Amino acid sequence: MENNGSRVLIVDDMPINRMIISSLLATNGVRSDQVESGAECIEMCRQKKYDLILLDHRMPDLDGVDTLILLKELFAEQGREVPVICHTAEEGRQNINLYKAAGFADVLIKPIDPRLLSEVLMTYLPEEDILSKKDETPLLSEESPESDMPADSDTRDELDKLPVWLKTVPHIDLVAGIANCGSAEDYVDSLFIFHSSIQDKSYEIEHYLVEEDWTTYGLRVHSLKSMARLVGARNLGEYAANLERAAKCGDHAYIRSETPELLASYRFFIDRLAPLMDDEKIRQLMSESTTSDNPIPVVEIPKDLSRNILFVKSAQGIVPKGIEMNLKDAGFKVISIPDEPDMIISHRYDADIVLYMPSINDESHIGLSINLLGEICQDDSKILCLTGDVPDIERAMASSGAYRVSRTYPRPIDIHAFLEDMEYFSEILSDYHRQKSLFVVDDDPDYLSVIEHWLSDTYTVSCFNSGDAVLSGLSVATPDLLLLDYEMPEMDGYDLMMKIRTKPDINNIPIIFLTGKNDRDHVFKILEYKPDGYLLKSSQKEYLLDALERFFSESLYRKSL
Repeated sequence: MENNGSRVLIVDDMPINRMIISSLLATNGVRSDQVESGAECIEMCRQKKYDLILLDHRMPDLDGVDTLILLKELFAEQGREVPVICHTAEEGRQNINLYKAAGFADVLIKPIDPRLLSEVLMTYLPEEDILSKKDETPLLSEESPESDMPADSDTRDELDKLPVWLKTVPHIDLVAGIANCGSAEDYVDSLFIFHSSIQDKSYEIEHYLVEEDWTTYGLRVHSLKSMARLVGARNLGEYAANLERAAKCGDHAYIRSETPELLASYRFFIDRLAPLMDDEKIRQLMSESTTSDNPIPVVEIPKDLSRNILFVKSAQGIVPKGIEMNLKDAGFKVISIPDEPDMIISHRYDADIVLYMPSINDESHIGLSINLLGEICQDDSKILCLTGDVPDIERAMASSGAYRVSRTYPRPIDIHAFLEDMEYFSEILSDYHRQKSLFVVDDDPDYLSVIEHWLSDTYTVSCFNSGDAVLSGLSVATPDLLLLDYEMPEMDGYDLMMKIRTKPDINNIPIIFLTGKNDRDHVFKILEYKPDGYLLKSSQKEYLLDALERFFSESLYRKSL
């Protein structure tokens, strides 16, 4: 649950860095604002109060040190102190003492380690404002099918739906598998895919070992590592990870000696998971998952509210009535409510556009309303606009909730421009609610099967197993987002992205890299290519869906500015 206390300002000229840091802060329960330059940082700090600032060192115009000097002067004028953390590239590590001498409270090296960021938050923010985080889950013992992960009530409910025989299979962590996949049903589907490819994949690994094709061997054990970790076969995943590292380092003697053990551990699951091939048992699982006590939920298709406007105002008068009349004449449905928190909350789902007209000479009341509206519009992906007298708009914009305001319309209002904006907002909201299409590119057919299963309820998903295949697909259709495996044979993710970026008809397609590694060097290399984002292939289903929803929501907000 997001805390309502501390707020952090992220300053970085690269959108991907801002998005990643914002996501990491959110997992710690901390709200954040984002700007891309030192000048914008100074301006935001004049308007709003922050508890912590994460400031990039290398930026055009004002760099981090110059910005820090101006911030110190501003905070001295305001009579307060705010810790400023420098975040810089790996080469800045040798200058940490210099950064601290310059006045930075601390230094984080990019790409930022989530644990180190959590430590910084615990150090510089009030303790009650930080969500407690569990330690990293220890590896499962080879001797037990039980998990070391504590299972919450929802997970225990999903565990109860698994067939009894599956709970006796050793070397597999059912709790981790369900946590990764989201439900017993999805977990069984992933296990089915994992099991059905054991013969072919183990043969391929053996074949490339004999052929001494170390590059392809490394890619195959990399794919096995990701899939094994996904289904909770942790020790098998660690075997594969060690052999992947050996392939990268050229330790061929280690590969030759350890591959037989990997294949034995992998093939162990052929017989142990064989009941998955029995359709009757799978149907039994599905019936257990949908008993009369747990009926299949009815998915309600959301209404199109893109032409509904929630008009929040504190007084009647000729001006608000004129606004309502013009909006209705333009074909919008206007829901007018008084500027009261209870009314705002009860009508939050009635419209996708919120128009707030503060007109009470009470700064605290305006602050309360704009903060509430800002939170609602961020959580529900709505567009927030302000109108009214200049002093009232300025009071509202001085509140922390103003970070979500897209446009302001001070009196006297240019009705023509105002209605044009409302039409534009309606169009982008309608497009936002349209079912998005995703192209997923990965050379591992098992991972493609899992990801397609996970995403197809929410998105239109097309899967491709190579760069050439997706280029052919892009010649006939343009997706809303491309999820691209970074490590592939022949044409890797970076080469494919460069090809796409040189084609005028498709060069604006957003690209998020999928990667199986999260070590600092690997992630930093990916960020240098400036994709629109990156996701770990080991991400749990819930996290993956949430990350995609946030991506499209932030895209909507950027279009509204």
